[in-house]
Amino acid sequence: MKLKNIQEFWSKHKYKLALALLGLLVAVLFLTIGFFRTLLIIVLTGLCFGYGCLIDKFGFIDANSEIGAFFKKLFGRR
Repeated sequence: MKLKNIQEFWSKHKYKLALALLGLLVAVLFLTIGFFRTLLIIVLTGLCFGYGCLIDKFGFIDANSEIGAFFKKLFGRR
C-alpha cells in the first residue's frame, strides 16, 4: 500500500482500529496479569486521564481547587 492509501484508510477507520488495538491490549493484560489487576490499571489510567484534562482546562492550582470543591460538594453536609 502507498502512504496516501494508508492515510486514507486510517482517517476512515481510525476509531475502529484504535479501539480494536485497545481491546487487544486489554485481552492480553487479562491473560497475563489477571482480571482485577487489569481492572485496577484501567481505573487508575482513567483517573489520571481525567486529572490531566482538568489540568489542561484550569491549570495545575485551579484543577486542585476544582477537585477539592467537587469532594466538598459530594461529601459536604446537606
